[in-house]
Amino acid sequence: MTRVEYADEQIVVYPECPFNCHYCWDKLPIWQYRIKKYPPHPLEDAWKFAKAKKPRKIVISFSSDPYPSQEWTLRMTRQTLEVLLLNSDIAHTVMILTKNPDFALQRDIDLLIYDNVWLGTTLTSIFPIPDEPKAPSNIHRIQALAYAHSQGIKTWASIEPWLPKVTDPVTIIKETHRFVDWYVIGRLDYATQLGYPKIPKGWYKPQLGKVEDLLKSLGKPYHVKKQLRANL
Repeated sequence: MTRVEYADEQIVVYPECPFNCHYCWDKLPIWQYRIKKYPPHPLEDAWKFAKAKKPRKIVISFSSDPYPSQEWTLRMTRQTLEVLLLNSDIAHTVMILTKNPDFALQRDIDLLIYDNVWLGTTLTSIFPIPDEPKAPSNIHRIQALAYAHSQGIKTWASIEPWLPKVTDPVTIIKETHRFVDWYVIGRLDYATQLGYPKIPKGWYKPQLGKVEDLLKSLGKPYHVKKQLRANL
């Protein structure tokens, strides 16, 4: 089972992420512990799901980005997708989450156009932010989703972490709803451990109300993560 609450399974492809986002939990001992105890075996996992008797919703990958630069040569994400899409008798829902969707489109668009594949990216603003020093900018991610949508690819956006005074989900949704099919909304986890100010309990409540009202008015399906709900 996965720790991603909006999916049945997760496949982690790479044990490390090159983007060095300041808010990423891979800097914490809990991640180091988990990745050592449960090292990624993406192809093994993919073949296991390919033989499954019931369709699953599979995320690739919430824990680390599936499109780092070494994917050009190692092709581990592509191989994982090929197993799931070309060697399975069941059409699993495959949800890709990457801060590098342009790379995914350049290299794997022949797989992304499958009806059961969703291309998603994390959005924290509509502008570049210093918290993501090595990641493709929010602007480029948004442009990539717009292009993917124009090609008939299903798209989704994970608006998380919700960084106070930085992330404005209402603005992000207004700028992207024409080409994003589904949204996930999540808070900033491990704030103080990662060097961010403590977020007062209840801070998210009025902000989230505006977000949900907007999404409902647009008819956009969405998922608010449990930890954000707990903050209310």
